Amino acid sequence: MRRSHKGFALLELLLTILLLTSGLAAMFESMSLGLFAAGDNENSLVALNLAEEKMEEIKNKSYASIVNEAKAAVSGFPVFQRDVVVTTPQSNLKQVTVTVYWNTQANELNVSLVTYASNI
Repeated sequence: MRRSHKGFALLELLLTILLLTSGLAAMFESMSLGLFAAGDNENSLVALNLAEEKMEEIKNKSYASIVNEAKAAVSGFPVFQRDVVVTTPQSNLKQVTVTVYWNTQANELNVSLVTYASNI
């Protein structure tokens, strides 16, 4: 006489729970990484816009008033800091570098823009 085995055995049930748990853990990890990447991308865009804004401000200044600015917090954006470095590669020409900094979980990131101003 044969017996009919109905239902799941304990081993099958444990294996199913293990597979579902590991699959859900992998899914949550990928969602977490995706959210972090989206936030970091947003910070990169904000930093780029803050650098562009400063460049426009510098373009509207006279040649003599284009000077270095120390690294300082950006008004209205507490996460970001910005500095301006001005060098003179040749007479009557200034190289202006605007750098915006922000921190992530791991390290400090930055974006820089460079332009030139002439006194001619």
